[in-house]
Amino acid sequence: MLLAVLGTLLLSSKVWMTDRNFPVIPIFDGIPSMPSPLDYILYCVLIVLAIYHIIYLENRKTMYFLIGMYAFLLAGDQMRWQPYNVQYLLIMIGLLFYPLKTDQLVYAFRFFIVAFYIWSGLQQLNMVFIQSIFPWLAGPLAEKFPSAMEAYVLGGGYVFPLLFLFTGVGLLFPKIRNIAVYVGITIQVFLIYSFSPLGNDWNEAILPYNAALGMFTWILFYNSEFNYKDIFVTKFKFHWAFLVIFGILPIASFFGVYDRMQSFNTYSGKAYYGKIYVTEQLAERLPDGVKRYVFRPPLSKPFIETTYWSMDALKVSPYSEKRIYRSLESYICSFSEGDCAAELEIYTYEDVAN
Repeated sequence: MLLAVLGTLLLSSKVWMTDRNFPVIPIFDGIPSMPSPLDYILYCVLIVLAIYHIIYLENRKTMYFLIGMYAFLLAGDQMRWQPYNVQYLLIMIGLLFYPLKTDQLVYAFRFFIVAFYIWSGLQQLNMVFIQSIFPWLAGPLAEKFPSAMEAYVLGGGYVFPLLFLFTGVGLLFPKIRNIAVYVGITIQVFLIYSFSPLGNDWNEAILPYNAALGMFTWILFYNSEFNYKDIFVTKFKFHWAFLVIFGILPIASFFGVYDRMQSFNTYSGKAYYGKIYVTEQLAERLPDGVKRYVFRPPLSKPFIETTYWSMDALKVSPYSEKRIYRSLESYICSFSEGDCAAELEIYTYEDVAN
C-alpha cells in the first residue's frame, strides 16, 4: 500500500504544491495557503517518509508523523481529496492504531474491496457510462482488434458494470471466490492500460491505485477461507468505520448529501463538470498561467473548461463537487473590475446527452 502512496505522490506532485496555475481550495475558509518553498519542503518530507516506511514498516513513531502530515496536507486543499488519497489515509490509520489486531483489520480491508467493486458496478449502471465513458476507456484497446470486432469491444459497457458486480459478490463466496479474484484483477489491468500512455494517457496518478486494488484483491481473497458474515458483522470499531464510510455513506450521494467522488463513481458518467464563461476583458486580466486555459470557440463566449485546467495544471481530475466549481468561479471573479464578469455552468454528461 505504501508503494501505491509513493507512486501516487510522485505522479501527482503538482497538486501538493501551492505555487501553481490553479487556486488552492482549503477544507475551511481562512486556512492559510502554504507559502513556497515550504510547500515543496513538506512534499519532499512526505516522499522521504513514505520511502522510509516501505523499508522500515514497524517504526510507529514516524508513522504518526507520516499520517499527520498527510492529513494536514489533505485539509489544505480539497483538490487532494482524490478518493485514493482518502482511502490511503484511512488504511494507514488502521495499520497505525491497531497493529495488534491484524485479523480484524484484514476483514475491514476485505469489506473495502468488496464495497469498491459492488458500488463501482452500481454507479456504472447508466447509459452515459455505457454509451460514452466505456467506449472512451476501451477505445485504445478496440483499435488493436480487427475492424469487425471493434464494435463488440466498444459495446462492452453493457457488460463491464456486471463484471464489477460479479467480482464484489463473488469475493464473498468460497466456491467462486478465486474466479472473482481473476475477474477483479483483469478489470484493474484493463483500467491501468486505459489510463496509461499506452492507452488514453489520462490521469496517470490513478495508476498506482488500480495496481494496489489488484494486489489487495489477490492478497486478501485468493485461496482464502472465511465466512462472508465476518465482513459485515463485527464488534471492531475501526471495521465499523469502514462499514459506514464505504458501505452506507455512498447511498447518501444519490440524494446530494455526500460527495460523489467518495462514493465510487469516478468515471461512472455521474460526476459534475464545470465551465467558467468569461469576457475578453476578464480573460486579459487573468494571470498568464491561467490565461492559457481560456478557450475561444467561434460561436460561444470564451470559457475555461475546469477539467482540462485541473488535469493540465495539477495532473489530477478536478474534485467534482459543486462547491469546488463555485470556488473556482470566485477565484476567476477576483480578477474582475467591479461586478464579476464570469459565469459558471455546472453540468453532467447526462445533461449533455439530453
